[in-house]
Amino acid sequence: MKKLYMGMVVIALGFLVLPGCARLQEAFSGSPASQEARPVPRYLDFSDVLLPGELNKISQESYITNGHGRLVLSGRLQGESLAQYFVTSMYSDGWTTLNQYKYKGAIKLFFKKSERIASILITENPLGTRVEIWAVPLGKI
Repeated sequence: MKKLYMGMVVIALGFLVLPGCARLQEAFSGSPASQEARPVPRYLDFSDVLLPGELNKISQESYITNGHGRLVLSGRLQGESLAQYFVTSMYSDGWTTLNQYKYKGAIKLFFKKSERIASILITENPLGTRVEIWAVPLGKI
């Protein structure tokens, strides 16, 4: 009976030590044992508005025609970092920042390109982050 009890203790300790071995291997190799694949940024309906890979399109609320319209997305990202992402990526795609402001938890960004204007509304709620992007020809405003 005592041998059975000792065998169970040894097996239980083995299960407790095994996860630590993976962490030790990760620490010594310098790379995580199981790397998570991060979604890559991509272009969807607007060819000059780069979107984080973590955002998903809400097709029922989006309306795009001839490269202009409204694109609605959702995901679980922090609003401040998402706003900074858009400021940087829009500049890289040739957009000029016109204005940006925050009001009651929402962030609104405005951009201009040669013949287009874009606005991005970022709102956070407990269930995630919602992004609404409007891109329209400059003469249609």
